[in-house]
Amino acid sequence: MEHNLKGTGLTLTDEIRSYIDKKLGGLDRLLKHEQSARADVELEYLASEDKTFRAELMLHDGMVLRAEARGTTLHEAIDKATQELYIELTKVKKKNMRVFRHSAARVKEYLRGWRDKI
Repeated sequence: MEHNLKGTGLTLTDEIRSYIDKKLGGLDRLLKHEQSARADVELEYLASEDKTFRAELMLHDGMVLRAEARGTTLHEAIDKATQELYIELTKVKKKNMRVFRHSAARVKEYLRGWRDKI
């Protein structure tokens, strides 16, 4: 998965980049189009709000999913945001499977009725 990383009010170190790679890599198995999927990651340090960190993830995979989370550490904010995306992706995958199975059942009924007419 391709991703764009933006940091506001903080420096993006190699450790942060590898942590983002690891977290986004866990979402790959839930994506429809793994090669064409893109994630926009924005990390921000909020000094005005009790020195918290904000992580915003936007995932583009034929649809757009967005997750935003705040935490006392940068890793906590990233973990919360990726967990939100994971939950949303599993909901979408379950919905797609339910629609697929329902459609397959309707096709079976149609074929069964067609076979009985012969």
